[in-house]
Order: sequence, then C-alpha cells, then structure tokens
Amino acid sequence: MTEVLRKHRKLIGEDVVIDSPVKRIDGKVGIVDLMLSRSVPQNHSHEREHLVVELKRPSVPVGAKEIIQIETYAMTVAADERFRHLDTKWSFWVVSNDLDSYAQNRTKQKDKPRGLAFDNDQVRVWVKTWSEILAEATSRMRFVQEHLKANVDKDRSLQYLQQTYQKYLSGIEQDDDEAA
Repeated sequence: MTEVLRKHRKLIGEDVVIDSPVKRIDGKVGIVDLMLSRSVPQNHSHEREHLVVELKRPSVPVGAKEIIQIETYAMTVAADERFRHLDTKWSFWVVSNDLDSYAQNRTKQKDKPRGLAFDNDQVRVWVKTWSEILAEATSRMRFVQEHLKANVDKDRSLQYLQQTYQKYLSGIEQDDDEAA
C-alpha cells in the first residue's frame, strides 16, 4: 500500500510526505498486485482515477476472506489522510475464476451493478471473475465497432483529413491508380 501512495503522490504533487509505511486498517502491510491510474480533464481540473487489482489464483474462488482483504485496502485509502484529494476516485477489484456463494450474494445487491460490493462515492470495491471481465470488454469492443462502422464515410473522412492536415500534405500528389 505504501507503493500505491508513492504512485498517487506523483499525480497529486511531491509535497505529500511519506514518513511511515501505509498499513491496512487491521495493522498489517498490504501488498497490491496491480495498480493503474489515469487523469481525466474536467472543467478546469483533473479528476484522478486509480484502479487497484488483487489477483487470486484460478483455483481460489473469491469468498468472504478475499472480499474482506480488498475492502481493507479500500478502507485504508479512505482513512489515510495522505490519500485524500478532492478529485480522486478509487476502484478496488478482487479477481479470480469463480465466486463462492457468499461472494455471489454480496455481488448481487438490489439497485447496485453486478459485482459492486462497496461504494462510498470516493471508493468502490468490485468482485469480478475473469469471464465477467472478458465478456464486458468484448461487449464494449462490439459496441464501439458497430458505432464506428455506422458513422464511417470514406469520402468525408478523407476530406476531413485533407482539410485538417493540409499544411502537412501540401505538395503531395496522389496518382489516380493509388486512389482506387
């Protein structure tokens, strides 16, 4: 978790002091498997988003123990003043091949998206299987492909590129054979 703070510090500024290790709310040191970050421009500011992923062996189904582990990471971030920043959102995922019955019930809550185990606006905890992640990604990819195909007009696209990059294309001629 201390490494997570160091990566977060690079985004919010070097003035954050890391004078002691970050410990989970249970007092133990947490080791994060994967962390991804991005900065999203918003009206005169940048909202930062961090994704922290806990990967479990394929033979280990996600259950109460694994959910509590990822929730302690999330609660650590929510409780540690060094992580607090006005425009920062945190998502914590625990991922494996399967969920036990406890995890299945925790991830199917009324009025919440499937997989969401905890949400306090700043911090969200998700429980996912690899098959869910792949299915969601495939669905998003198909959606984008379908909408890109629906709006593709080769002549208009070429005209747009020629107008936009005219200063770079000046003096370049295209043979009629190449245009076909």
